[in-house]
Amino acid sequence: MIAAFALALLPLQDAHQGKDTAPAWGGFRGNNGSGVAAGSVPKSLDPEEVALWRVEVPGGYSSPVVAGSRLFLTAVDGTELLTIAIDRQSGDELWRRGIEFDGARVGMNSSAAPSPITDGERVYSLFHAAGLVVYDVEGEELWRQDLGAFDIPHGMATSPILVDGKVVQLVDQDAESFLVAFDAKTGKEHWRVERPGSTHSYATPAIYRPAEGPAQIVVPGALRLQSYSAADGKLLWWVDGLAWQTKCVPVIEGDHCFVNAYMVSSSEFGIPALEATWEDELVKRDADGDGVISREEFPGDMIQQAWFIFDLDGDERLDEDDWNYLGLAGRAVGGLFSIDLTGSGDVTKTHLRWKFGDRRGLPDCPSPLLMEGLLYVLKDGGLLTAIDPDSGEVVKQDRVGAPDRYFASPVGAGGRIVTASVDGQLAVIQGGAEWEVLSVADLEEEIWSTPAIADGQVFVRSQGALWCFQNLEE
Repeated sequence: MIAAFALALLPLQDAHQGKDTAPAWGGFRGNNGSGVAAGSVPKSLDPEEVALWRVEVPGGYSSPVVAGSRLFLTAVDGTELLTIAIDRQSGDELWRRGIEFDGARVGMNSSAAPSPITDGERVYSLFHAAGLVVYDVEGEELWRQDLGAFDIPHGMATSPILVDGKVVQLVDQDAESFLVAFDAKTGKEHWRVERPGSTHSYATPAIYRPAEGPAQIVVPGALRLQSYSAADGKLLWWVDGLAWQTKCVPVIEGDHCFVNAYMVSSSEFGIPALEATWEDELVKRDADGDGVISREEFPGDMIQQAWFIFDLDGDERLDEDDWNYLGLAGRAVGGLFSIDLTGSGDVTKTHLRWKFGDRRGLPDCPSPLLMEGLLYVLKDGGLLTAIDPDSGEVVKQDRVGAPDRYFASPVGAGGRIVTASVDGQLAVIQGGAEWEVLSVADLEEEIWSTPAIADGQVFVRSQGALWCFQNLEE
């Protein structure tokens, strides 16, 4: 039974009245992707005890964002891509706006995977099938940008970010990757830079503000971390050695960046490791002598299932570029990196502070959490590792709840960490060198989205509902 707490005492302001429009949790994983909010969270997220409300919402993998008294969410309902505004006090839907599409799902992803972002005046939503669409907080559409057909095996999952009056979108795909900045008010394009050599990835960038010079956009991509000037898109520095796919937000504190860029090798999901050169492989497999390798010339169940990942131009044949990429997928697994952000040019050898490569603790999707002097990473199976951010040494490693998969990233406030597993386990952990699990509640609903935290409330999006938790008695 959902507790009937009154929310009139909460320090919320109406965003549409302009009283306090600063987002408490403005984008994916909060403000600048840190995963950390002000205030605190309850000791338990038991739906019988501290659920303020639950409302049914259409499905999607995107996370909610919060500004003032409003919460914004994207979703997909049949052939409609939705942006929804919800009142934080009651859970009542304030408005929803839809964009029609063909209803096709891309790979294993949701058609509403990128999280929206808000500056308290507008909400910016990105969809694989529709590009970028922007509304004011009352739901009036302000502008759109069609970013073209994305060439990404599992569809667009990278969320937009905001910096210095611009909305910036990373499009890392198998051909013609780019980073683009639009005027947040008008949608006018400020700059666009190509990202040669970058193939598909799913990570969202973060912002670094040095003591001098323009803000920087720190971008994890396939094989390389790069930084661009937010003013004009100029490439400033890069670090090599990342995985062949990236999915995690960089976490930035001061002049340091922590980025999880780990991905298992392709051989671990059954694709044979490639040792032959392209020329030797052609001699072995190119039966018709056309200079490429067709599906028929490369049998094997796993390579056939994963063909769409490595066939970069989608022509149903492997050429030399595809072959080289397939080889990288078998070698470039990356790790968890700590990087000094003060360099320029190639800083791979000069500004890498440490690299954590113990795969037993490295996650695929969940981003790291840096809170109160410790760095936390959460792996499938529920293995939570606390790492010293200065040295990269493990402080404590143990399991959270029953073994399960995790796509949601850990988030936190007031020294406590919140985790959400796919099967619906909601854990609250007291952080620290001897971190301990305070509670594990079972929501009994499937969760792919990262929770949001704002003003002591925790918002959890399952595949059928949106929950609000807060213990006003604590």
